[in-house]
Amino acid sequence: MFTRSLHFKVTAWYTLAFAAILFIFSAFMYQNFKSSLIENLDNLLKSKAESIDDLIDSHNTDKSSGMLSPEFLTGVKSVVQEERDDDNAFVQIFGSHGEILDYSNKYIAQIMPSIEITSVLLKGNIQIKNVKSPLMGNSYEKLRVLAMPILRNGKIAYIIQVEEYLRPVYVTLHKLKTVLFLFLPLALFFAVLIGLFLTKIALNPVDRIAKTMRQITTENLQERIQMPNADNEIKILADTFNGMLTRLEKAFITQKQFIQDISHELRTPLTAMRGKQEVALKKERTIKEYKSVLEVNLEEIDKLSQLVEDLLVLIKIEAQGMPPKVTSIDLAVLIKKVLNGIMILAQKKHITINSLLPEGIMVKGNDSQINRVILNILDNAIKYTPINGQVEIKLFKEDSLARILIADTGPGIAPNELARIFDRFYRADQSRNSPGFGLGLSIAQSIISAHQGTIEVESQIGKQTIFTVTLPLKPSS
Repeated sequence: MFTRSLHFKVTAWYTLAFAAILFIFSAFMYQNFKSSLIENLDNLLKSKAESIDDLIDSHNTDKSSGMLSPEFLTGVKSVVQEERDDDNAFVQIFGSHGEILDYSNKYIAQIMPSIEITSVLLKGNIQIKNVKSPLMGNSYEKLRVLAMPILRNGKIAYIIQVEEYLRPVYVTLHKLKTVLFLFLPLALFFAVLIGLFLTKIALNPVDRIAKTMRQITTENLQERIQMPNADNEIKILADTFNGMLTRLEKAFITQKQFIQDISHELRTPLTAMRGKQEVALKKERTIKEYKSVLEVNLEEIDKLSQLVEDLLVLIKIEAQGMPPKVTSIDLAVLIKKVLNGIMILAQKKHITINSLLPEGIMVKGNDSQINRVILNILDNAIKYTPINGQVEIKLFKEDSLARILIADTGPGIAPNELARIFDRFYRADQSRNSPGFGLGLSIAQSIISAHQGTIEVESQIGKQTIFTVTLPLKPSS
């Protein structure tokens, strides 16, 4: 469903975020504009009060006494008379005791007698506020009122109160609100369109990657996703998929090779057994001849059993990872046990085994599996070392690792074969005539990898081969 797609979700979140920002911005703009209009109106009222004071003052000839002279009262009458023509602004003049001296609108004077005068008389400064003016019926209309005291000789001589309807301010704000209400849905509509367009552009490489992945099968694992030019998350995703395809291709090739190799290894003993059986059945044979055939077949069966056992061990190790029954192992003690069991093979070929095995180098692992690794490498070393040769085994610590070096004076391994000796069923040229299936070193590598260690080999033709096994030391308690 489209509503579950990434396109929809990204667009929806983008639209919601944009709507929230737009709403906050609109509310801030509306409030700021409203404050600005009120401030301008207050400045206008103040300016009007000051101009009225100047006009009244121009009629007053006795300015020193601070008293309301006849000339002053005449000036008040004259100024207020002029203000009566203004339908929006109203003026009231109060004496120093709050008594009304004159007004420009009788109705306003009746409904708002000295609204701020008491506060002005008490505080002695300008007072500004909104008030409600009752109209016909139960309706009201708001006015903005400014009361400004006029001082003479440090005392309030009279008070000028100016009122003006707030209707123009609210009309302007209503227009702004209407514009915003019309603009917001339109802006959100375009935001959705832009969001869909941008997400389509942004996610188009992902769609191409998905399309390419759907086309890849076991038959064309060599295909790769075309890398985008930009160095961004999409390129990282493409790199990841290409890396996965490389690993899958390698795994399929390895699996195919594995099946071919095991088929070959199984076919050889089975063919030998079948051939012996067919020859034996062509004519009557003596008991001795039948016994010889059965003995040969039994040898081949033993080989098949060993092959199956090795394969089961290899699969089990690779499937389980870290082996069960992990214990603390003193490598020197383990290696000495292996040497005691294999020494008879070395003695038959007059091979000298030199060892340097300091005790106390502890690791955590499966005793039987690590034993198998050491036995396999030592067995190969003795097998391929000529008569009167030497095998050397050393154990030492390096940083947080235990290292085991096993060196022999055998024929060595060719450089082109070194990289493959750990592959399943691979057998170097000099070992092709020896018994075995080429699984020993592959099993050894899987065991050491399961123990978070490494196994490496280096060799010089005609001189020596050195295997190095590393295992993490047991953490000190």
